[in-house]
Amino acid sequence: HSMEISCLPEGPREEGKWPWGNFAAKNKNYQKYLDARRLHCIDASDVPTLHRIWTTEMKRPDAPPLKMVVDDGSHLSAHMATSMFFWFPRIQPRGLLIMEDIQPIQDADAFRTQFLPQIMSDLHYCGDPKWTDEPCFPT
Repeated sequence: HSMEISCLPEGPREEGKWPWGNFAAKNKNYQKYLDARRLHCIDASDVPTLHRIWTTEMKRPDAPPLKMVVDDGSHLSAHMATSMFFWFPRIQPRGLLIMEDIQPIQDADAFRTQFLPQIMSDLHYCGDPKWTDEPCFPT
């Protein structure tokens, strides 16, 4: 499944639209994935819509477990944190969450310099000194 912002209707971001055109439509499989409901035209920071897609399209009884999420979303720290909090608990153990576009730009600074180092520390330390090499999540 892919969540793609560029195939939202063209218009101002303030109206939940995308002002730069539908570059996703250039992909030769665009319509096929759209018709198969594997391409979802949404802003991935829209949690109610993410939740609807997760519960109705992705978490079906016949669906494989979620092992990887690649977030190639906005460069805004708040959006990246939203994605992390939404997807992380849904990924199967030993799965991957890849956050793209974590770069030294002002919009991503808080995520890159504050949120990410803290979550990495939390993932690798659960308070038990004998668990030094196994990633875990404090509960």
